[in-house]
Amino acid sequence: MVGRMINTVLFTETNSVFGDGFLSLLDDEKEIDLSAVVVRSDGIECDYYLDEAHPVNNRVTAQEKGIMTLAPERTDSPDFIENLREIKPDYFIVANYQLRLTKIVLQIPRLDAINFHPSPLPKYAGLAPFYWMAKNHEVNGGVSAIHMDVGLDDGDIIAQQLLKLHGDESAQQIRDSHFEASWRLLSLVLPTLVDQSYRYVPQDLSQRTYYGSPDAQ
Repeated sequence: MVGRMINTVLFTETNSVFGDGFLSLLDDEKEIDLSAVVVRSDGIECDYYLDEAHPVNNRVTAQEKGIMTLAPERTDSPDFIENLREIKPDYFIVANYQLRLTKIVLQIPRLDAINFHPSPLPKYAGLAPFYWMAKNHEVNGGVSAIHMDVGLDDGDIIAQQLLKLHGDESAQQIRDSHFEASWRLLSLVLPTLVDQSYRYVPQDLSQRTYYGSPDAQ
């Protein structure tokens, strides 16, 4: 791997503020070749960000940077799978992408598929962890980078940073602090991806808590 750019594909929601930070960091990293950004098909936006004061469009941002964009309706589409295989990625980085990735897709990267989740897994797996942490008056926050498998947020932990909360923060405050911590975690993890020195630690799934969409409440 010495002297070789690390070929990487980012998966995120089109309007994801979380993903916008990952896109910028990956594009700026000298040893990372951000070959493609996968977003959602036209007209589909993540409802987390519909009221943003400063909205983002990761598809447009990637195109302005000269990065290929893919926007599949389904991740099991043969054309999409073939497009990914042609890229020959070393890594997938997944940051707030809400379509499930099948086993076939997860086997495409040469080295690994890694998901960054803004919660202290195995706690707060699932959707909108910042909302649920605020609702539960959580005092033990954190962010995680995990190896991806076909399960939901249950893969082995690659890196984690724990955060203390006061228990009275708003969902927005928790979101902001956990997004910033996730971006810092990416910066810490990237050198270990380049030299492949990272290790896995299994999650203690007996401690797992999983939450669905706040809209279902």
